[in-house]
Amino acid sequence: MIWVKSALFTGTVITVRYIFSLINSDGDQKIDKMKEMIDFTEYLRVYSCDMKMSFEEIYQKYSFKSSETKKLVKLMHEFLKEKRSSQELLVNINKFMLTPDPFNMYFAEIIDYYGSAYSDLLNKKLNLALEEMKKSLDEYAARHNEIKALNNRISFLAGCLAAIIIV
Repeated sequence: MIWVKSALFTGTVITVRYIFSLINSDGDQKIDKMKEMIDFTEYLRVYSCDMKMSFEEIYQKYSFKSSETKKLVKLMHEFLKEKRSSQELLVNINKFMLTPDPFNMYFAEIIDYYGSAYSDLLNKKLNLALEEMKKSLDEYAARHNEIKALNNRISFLAGCLAAIIIV
């Protein structure tokens, strides 16, 4: 009988911790998406300013890690061709990337000045956008890590409490 209760207790604790880890993984995925967007922006800066490549060539050459980022950059390319505003792109970023709004605004602003500025000015603007995106990422990651640590503590306590109530 004690063996069944121990197994039930352990199973309940593990199940509750697993549920909380799924909650934490959402923030981890957002951080990964943000990092890839920063990597693409850096790649864009280097290849468009230093190597004078077109956006389409850069898009084809870059190896994307996630399909969402690839879809976002393809959409960004279409917006650049049609000369649409960053606000329209921002709405689309929010729909399928689910990253924080301040970060998305810095990324969306790229289409407002990309292609209309000279290489040196574009380089400076892209560097500024990169710095702001990195700051936003750092702030989000710090908040996420605090929440993650709290969730890990709560998950263990909630799992134990649930297990005690069940057993």
